[in-house]
Amino acid sequence: MKKLPLISLAILTALSQSIRANTNTDKLEKTPTVNLVKEQLKWQQNRHRAELKQLNQRATFLQFENLLKSAVKNNRVFENRAVFLSLIHSLEDYPLQTDAWFAYFDSQIKLVTRDTPSTEVIALKKDIEDYIAKHPLHFLRSRLEQGILTLLNNSGSEHLADYAKKIKPNNLEMKIATLNMEYQLAQKSSESNKNRPTQEADILNRFETLWLNNGELSNDSELWKKWYSKGGRTTDKIYQKAENLFTKNDVKGLALLAGELDNPNSTKEDSTILKKLQLYADLLKNPINLKTLANTLPDAENGKIRDQFAVIQGFSRYLRMLPENMNNPDFSPYLQWAKNWQLNDTQIRDWKIAFISRFFDNQTAHFQQWRDAEILALNADNLIERRLRMAIWQKTDLTPWLNALSKEGKEKQEWRYWLAKSDQQKTREILTALSKKRGFYPMLAKAILNPQNRGTDYRIELPQSTLDEKTKLALIKHHRAALAEIAELRQLDRLGSAKQRWRFLLENISAKSKQAKQIALSEYANRQGWFDLGVDGSIIAKAWSHISLRLPNAYQDYFDIALAPLAVKADNAISKTFAMAIARQESAWNPMAQSSANARGLMQLLPSTAKATADNNQLPYQTEKDLFKPLNNILLGTTHLNELNMKYPNNRILIAAAYNAGTNRVEKWLARSGGKLAMDEFIASIPFFETRGYVQNVLAYDFYYQLLQHKENPQTFSQEEFDRLY
Repeated sequence: MKKLPLISLAILTALSQSIRANTNTDKLEKTPTVNLVKEQLKWQQNRHRAELKQLNQRATFLQFENLLKSAVKNNRVFENRAVFLSLIHSLEDYPLQTDAWFAYFDSQIKLVTRDTPSTEVIALKKDIEDYIAKHPLHFLRSRLEQGILTLLNNSGSEHLADYAKKIKPNNLEMKIATLNMEYQLAQKSSESNKNRPTQEADILNRFETLWLNNGELSNDSELWKKWYSKGGRTTDKIYQKAENLFTKNDVKGLALLAGELDNPNSTKEDSTILKKLQLYADLLKNPINLKTLANTLPDAENGKIRDQFAVIQGFSRYLRMLPENMNNPDFSPYLQWAKNWQLNDTQIRDWKIAFISRFFDNQTAHFQQWRDAEILALNADNLIERRLRMAIWQKTDLTPWLNALSKEGKEKQEWRYWLAKSDQQKTREILTALSKKRGFYPMLAKAILNPQNRGTDYRIELPQSTLDEKTKLALIKHHRAALAEIAELRQLDRLGSAKQRWRFLLENISAKSKQAKQIALSEYANRQGWFDLGVDGSIIAKAWSHISLRLPNAYQDYFDIALAPLAVKADNAISKTFAMAIARQESAWNPMAQSSANARGLMQLLPSTAKATADNNQLPYQTEKDLFKPLNNILLGTTHLNELNMKYPNNRILIAAAYNAGTNRVEKWLARSGGKLAMDEFIASIPFFETRGYVQNVLAYDFYYQLLQHKENPQTFSQEEFDRLY
């Protein structure tokens, strides 16, 4: 049986209270009573009718979208307006009727040209403005306003510039179009207008800003020609734009800039500039070629070294081309580069940090001695922390490196933990204070204080929502339209659009008790099964201490189904809470998550891993799309975890590290440590920042999930994890 919505339960509760109130035997006069069963049946019938209506409207909405796409493609929107309007009106009370209106308006805007009668343009503009007026706070308002800008631009309307002053254009094309229209209007203004030169100068300055910061900007507009004829494109400006594009790694933009300079419609620039632009593009594609440029004495013009930015910014790219294990890395040649190219102290410091970061693990004794001296001199926490990790796995003294950290660095939980272990006189004091906090290192501190039970008495406070139930109901009722839209978009598997509206809702909520309202709505999302939105809401609300909100008990039934066969096959199958902790860390419960490496779904499986896991365990798997289905993904993900568990029995540290970085890397790290490191030392010395944080989060999340699921004996660390040497 489906759970009744919160508002519905409140109504039924109110009815039952009314019944109890009317059964007072002390009253002489007979009061009317309510048959709760009859009222509930009536409510269910009404709800059934509403659900049927929404199903029919959903089908209509989808057909409307298809018809509209076809009409746009065939330029038949205006001829079929009556049909589209009829379909839209049939969607009254449907959550996505506004989307239908937007699609309808947008389809007409796309077909408007300068030949479209002005009466039609004015009428369409008014229709959109009237709709905005009726829905002033809707998510689509800004897109409708941008649509009016496009409409005015497509029709060549003189009202474009005035409207743009009220509604800021949000894309480059529209910004250029608006400036062009402003310029044309300024040209038409009376010659006696004393403000005209100032207006023109302001327009040209704004255009220049766009030109300097955008690679793909057309040079065939009237405004560009005016700016160019006024001497806007100076040599200094060309180099300034080249630097901006180089910083953005915009090879295409540099090529377009070279093409603009070589355009027959403009004066030929000095051929040296074109060569320089080609050089910059080449450096982005082939960073190793920086050596040729850097070894050449620079040409200075009026005290400026034109190519300096390329040398400065290209240095870290160049270093990445050099082998990390090269013999005796030496920074001294680069000091000569820095002198020749007139780098300041800050720039040289940045170069040193990049150089040390690249060759940090190089085994050359001379380099290591130089590295350590420079780390202490540079006072860069990122290098000091990396040196600390090296000292941990080498089991050498941490004190000089802990002392070298900045004040902020020393306050980090991780380094407070290692300070406690390094300072025997303060060990218990620091660990006791740390163990009262939330996180992996506080949990570890508790385990060190109580090694006999590995800190299983570690606990965290689970705060509740600050709003009472009545206020929550009022909040949900107030935002019921937006929540209904989100629900319907998710029903249509448009999770990206749903998330956009969810964020819009939370970020634009009224200021009074804003965080409490965001938390309450996020709790509502979790109750609806919108677990990814609940987690997202906890981040927007910065509700870091609300563990139950940040770690919803998502897809529990699926995990039970997936893990049941594994428990039969293996005596020490992975736990449900561990598998859920992995999923939470991987995707934040977004079933459509997809990484840059093409890992997919809740447990972020690579298609190759999914196929191998399916083949090895006779599990169903057809295509990569299966990984976006929660149950399919959980089946494969938990099975893969159990395969890793067979390799690293009951050791979530190694399992999680292997799940994130691969077993080959884990074996390499184990070989490096040679069975000499304690658990905390091994975790701290994992060289990959992502994997190190991943392991720590998963272990903490696992424990939190045990608390949230009321496990009798929650476990911080297993004996196999805590006692072994790595």
